[in-house]
Amino acid sequence: MLVWHTDRLHRSPRELEEYVDICERRKVITQTCKAGELDLATPSGRAVARTLGAWARFEVEHKSERTRTAQLQAATAGKWLGGGRPFGWNVRENGSAVLNRAEAREVRNATKALLAGASLGSIITDWNGRDVLTSTGRRWSYATVRQVLTRPRNAGLSTYHDEIVGKSTWPPLVTEDAWRSVVALLADPDRRTSTTNRVKWLLVGLAVCGACGEPVRSAAVSSNRAKGTTRTIYRCATTRAGRTSAEPGHVARSAIPLDDLVHAVMVERLSRPDVHDLLLSEPGADTDDLRVEAVGLRMRLGEVADSFAEGAVTKAMMERATVKIRERLGDVEAAMTRHARGGALAALAGAADPAKQWHKIGLDRQRAILSELVTVTILPSGKRGNVFDPELVRIEWRTP
Repeated sequence: MLVWHTDRLHRSPRELEEYVDICERRKVITQTCKAGELDLATPSGRAVARTLGAWARFEVEHKSERTRTAQLQAATAGKWLGGGRPFGWNVRENGSAVLNRAEAREVRNATKALLAGASLGSIITDWNGRDVLTSTGRRWSYATVRQVLTRPRNAGLSTYHDEIVGKSTWPPLVTEDAWRSVVALLADPDRRTSTTNRVKWLLVGLAVCGACGEPVRSAAVSSNRAKGTTRTIYRCATTRAGRTSAEPGHVARSAIPLDDLVHAVMVERLSRPDVHDLLLSEPGADTDDLRVEAVGLRMRLGEVADSFAEGAVTKAMMERATVKIRERLGDVEAAMTRHARGGALAALAGAADPAKQWHKIGLDRQRAILSELVTVTILPSGKRGNVFDPELVRIEWRTP
């Protein structure tokens, strides 16, 4: 067996032992280019191989530890750790970056659109329709758009192993509170995750059944068997007593007249002189102060880790301090998210005629605005059939 050096033979003790067993049974002599002969058929040869293997393993682990430490230090300092060019920036040879203005504008616009009620699907359709390609020249998918819009670096934050460790040296694409709002929005378990069955009706998942409180779904039912035509209704999924599982629901109401009613109510309310009192939320905590506090808390996490490394605090002390700091950091980040989630109303708040703008903003944003402003309840009729009656629909305005 010929190898370059003994430390290139094997760097895993387990693999070395397997190799030693084979060489011992078959009396194989290992020749190295740099360290001479290694006879693994003798006890002394095996002892030398195991000693050299242990030191080689130590060097691998030590080098790996140095690399991880260097990467963590670089990430904490906001430096780039390498890889493909991220969408939104142009990277210089020294690892610094400048904005790719066209791509940065797309990320900012998509962030605003998402917070205003747009869907990921609409953003994908828009980007692919205008031939806005990824940084590798490919078309967009749900996974790639989600990944781009939720990157901490968009908000000027640096990460290591998916954990935020400091401020990035790269110019941010969006504000931190806007980025956190997008992350919270896309992580919401109540958000639709289907990539194929797009919502086509205004109140699906928003209106609730007056009997059971469950959100209603849309369903196609026959309207004229002779002609083979169908119509869409809203109904809840709860099975009414005495009915089969194929006939669910306490309520069943035609979708078109119900949507028309809600549209009419929204237009009437948006036409009132006090419309901006409805759309503009009460001023809350200063988000600039929240961002400053968040930066300070992250710095304290780093200081606690440094103190532990220097032996100034015990492991138990470090863990207690870390838990308390992270709890407060979570509260601050949640507050930043709450103050930016009113973006759905911005599409109307900034319009000269909010009532007119309502019909221009599209279904995704209309649904987002409805979820912020009203609760629609469909009341059981107590009758057979599906005659639409506005008196059996309750529309309640939510308080800020």
